[in-house]
Amino acid sequence: MNNPTINEFDKADFQGVYEGKTLISSAEVTAVPWDIGRPQPVVQDILGKGQKNRLLDVGCGLGLNAKQANELGYQVTAIDSAAKAIEHCLNVHQETGIQFQLANACDTGLNEKFDIILDSAVYHSIPSSDRSAYMKEMRRLANDNAEFHLITFAPSQHGMPKPLAIELSEIIQLAEINDWAIQSVERVTYKGNAGAISDFQKKKNLNILTDENGLTCLPSWHVILKVKI
Repeated sequence: MNNPTINEFDKADFQGVYEGKTLISSAEVTAVPWDIGRPQPVVQDILGKGQKNRLLDVGCGLGLNAKQANELGYQVTAIDSAAKAIEHCLNVHQETGIQFQLANACDTGLNEKFDIILDSAVYHSIPSSDRSAYMKEMRRLANDNAEFHLITFAPSQHGMPKPLAIELSEIIQLAEINDWAIQSVERVTYKGNAGAISDFQKKKNLNILTDENGLTCLPSWHVILKVKI
């Protein structure tokens, strides 16, 4: 089977954006677009309802979601592929007891099992050719009763462009072939740093809405996956 065509988002510089370099080549994105200075609201909703067990935060960024989970009583392991982000987390959140680790989400090297896996806008950043491997790796790390919360951009006239915006059918297909069952799907809003993507919006001719605090309101999927027994 032929590999999908590589696009500019597949080559995004996730290490560089934490160092003030541009995330993609076609627009100036030199601030971290997903850093809103506090935990992601949709993640706070998930954490407030969950059983306070072992949680894996995939693509933890600057660690604000992980810190929130830790404060709520979860036992948190948080990973990211950007060394600069993990360095920040180890410096800023060193008193929390969170296990921060540098790792590739498709091949983490972890040997633990988790009750909750949290993907807060990571899936769409993984090259499409690697997403099945990602689903397989998350399945390997999941306890039999685990929930995998996957939040990723959804197609919308007020959202991110394709291929950053993912068709639900793709997620379901890859989930099912990697032994995940769909528990529920809902549309949610993912908040972002509007200033960080202003040049990107202009060059891509996007019409992304903002809230009363000036944060972007990005239409997204929240898919809850359960282990297929």
